[in-house]
Amino acid sequence: MSLLTIFESLTWAADKLKQAEPSVVLGARNSKLDAQVLLAACLEKSTAYLFAHGDEQLETDVSDRFMRLVDRRARHEPVAYLLGEKDFYRRTFEVTPATLIPRPETELLVDLVRQEVDNTSLIVDVGTGSGAIAVTLAAETGSEVIAIDLSHEALKVAHQNAKYHQVADKIAFLEGNLLKPFFESYHAWSPRSRPQTLLIAANLPYLTGRTWEGLDPDVKNYEPKTALVGGLDGLELYDELLQQLAARRKDLPTKVKIFFEIDPSQASAATALVQHYFRGTPVQCVQDLAGQFRFITAGL
Repeated sequence: MSLLTIFESLTWAADKLKQAEPSVVLGARNSKLDAQVLLAACLEKSTAYLFAHGDEQLETDVSDRFMRLVDRRARHEPVAYLLGEKDFYRRTFEVTPATLIPRPETELLVDLVRQEVDNTSLIVDVGTGSGAIAVTLAAETGSEVIAIDLSHEALKVAHQNAKYHQVADKIAFLEGNLLKPFFESYHAWSPRSRPQTLLIAANLPYLTGRTWEGLDPDVKNYEPKTALVGGLDGLELYDELLQQLAARRKDLPTKVKIFFEIDPSQASAATALVQHYFRGTPVQCVQDLAGQFRFITAGL
């Protein structure tokens, strides 16, 4: 059997992936782009290289690896998991099935926190997952960051990402439920070592079970359900987080600000939830690039 060229391989892969698409796809899917990204990774080249060398024949080992990856992608396994990495805020992060794949809209959450950072700030990233938010904020601001996750495996990935981006010395990784591990250590800090400003970022599970059932199989069948579903109304974990904050608010710095990512349909409910625990607190709903209310910010 003759070796396939780059062009022939891309054509075969795009056709195979196109046929494997579900009848209803919630997220954008581009079979040609998926094929290009996977083949470029197999060749350890850029996608631009593929177009300049379309007549080049693939070596057997490269072709075999590419075909295996395409077969897995045809079963809806996300490209990020196939490659073991995903770009976020101009950096590349390791991802595994133990972590969610970072989404582009979450980059705006980083921007919101960055705007509030000063030289007195401590940043806490709750539900850090791959560490994309924590690592990015440490790298972009130089601030000290505490990254918390319930998953030991996710924290291992986050720590690897911190080391890769050379900010491991700026981030403390804590395992536990929401802010509980932070409070357990905070009471032991001397007053002089405590921050004057506490910025809490959280991209917690906020989907309802019904929403999860209707997800694209790329997400539903591969990304961890526990990192996606937040109870009956999607806000159970945010409710618990705010309850923890309200119980310990008097022990915290004068300036505390929260930054939450939510589903746009939850904007009113999330606002009411914050004001339930912190009466009279002004809450701001911030739109994403699509004009949807995606973020909640509030000074507590």
